[in-house]
Amino acid sequence: MSESRSFLASLLSEARPIWEAMVRHPFVQELAAGTLAPERFAFWVQQDYLFVREALKLRGLSIARAPDEAIRRALIDNAVALRRELDLFEAYAREHGLSLEVEPSPVCLGYAAYRQSAAALGTFPEFLAGTWAAEKAYLDTWSAVRSAGSDGTYQQWIANWTSPNFVAWVEWLEATLARLLEGQPQDELQRVRRAFLTTARFEYLFWEMVYRRETWPV
Repeated sequence: MSESRSFLASLLSEARPIWEAMVRHPFVQELAAGTLAPERFAFWVQQDYLFVREALKLRGLSIARAPDEAIRRALIDNAVALRRELDLFEAYAREHGLSLEVEPSPVCLGYAAYRQSAAALGTFPEFLAGTWAAEKAYLDTWSAVRSAGSDGTYQQWIANWTSPNFVAWVEWLEATLARLLEGQPQDELQRVRRAFLTTARFEYLFWEMVYRRETWPV
């Protein structure tokens, strides 16, 4: 195993308590059991739609900053996948009479702003590390829902974030990040570490926020 691969493995090991907390979170557990209150799921749809819409904007910036053509093309393909995710949210909203033009919660706004800052001001590996953390978090949490034998209520969502294409995307992020980190100095590795862990913590907070349906207190 290369040094950069070993470093990424160490990140996953360090982040294991965050991952375990995500998978055990009541939102995820109730999704898997089919007992999640509809209003909590609707709140997630609204807030995650806002987050994905911002993420799609960031793809343009990350494409412009991509260090080589192969990375640029993969990010372009992912931008198309993000647009399909928005279609999924929009179709659900139409079916259930749900407005998607809502105010972002404090956590949603803070998380999106953090990702914007990483895309604009961070190094490219730092940005990619956050993207890997976010996408792997969704792969693992929705895989947990699928493994629990969901009754089909959330099948379209499960399929989106556990599909072979999505698995391949998460694996590509890890492999590309490992390649970019070969020979990088310790200060760059530490930036990547902070980006990965901070993003993972935001992913946990997002589940917490939508479960509690948190809005601005004043």
